[in-house]
Amino acid sequence: MPWKKNFDVDTARDRAKALFWSRGYQATSMDDLLKGMAINRGSFYATFGSKQDLYLDVLRRHEEHYRRGVLEHLRTAFAPREAILALFDAVRNEASGPKGTRGCFLANATMELASSDRTVAKIARGAFNETEAFFHAMIVAGRSDGAIPPTVDPVLAARALLGLLLGIRVLARGGSAPAVLDSIVQQVDGMI
Repeated sequence: MPWKKNFDVDTARDRAKALFWSRGYQATSMDDLLKGMAINRGSFYATFGSKQDLYLDVLRRHEEHYRRGVLEHLRTAFAPREAILALFDAVRNEASGPKGTRGCFLANATMELASSDRTVAKIARGAFNETEAFFHAMIVAGRSDGAIPPTVDPVLAARALLGLLLGIRVLARGGSAPAVLDSIVQQVDGMI
């Protein structure tokens, strides 16, 4: 008779993500995970494999469901220039909120693990490339509809926007004042 799980896998995964996001990979112990996920050690290993397997699974799912979903929503719900500004407004508002000091899950993973974990580095590279491509496409479309000046270089501006986006997240993680984050969003508005 097959073993039946006595917990919801998605709920356990979400709880693990919250722990990793707030503490980081290294500072989250197996005991922290077991307690936070409300499962026993045997269930953990049978379902998720190792701590590293779980972390990579959570990071991939975050990228597939959260970041990509946000960019797709912005792409379809807003005109190109407004999509860029809406993304920065949303990130600033989130960073200024009660969970703002968590920073960005992907940026945190990159800073903590990308230099020592090739899989994390590959996930991060892919996500950053996709985000840069989003900015590039919005700039090209915004130039076509006249909302973005033709003097704005799509390649250079997309790279700068990616850097500013990650910068907001890192600054928020470090507890920067909302005025600092506001100034970055104002800079974005002025550059496109």
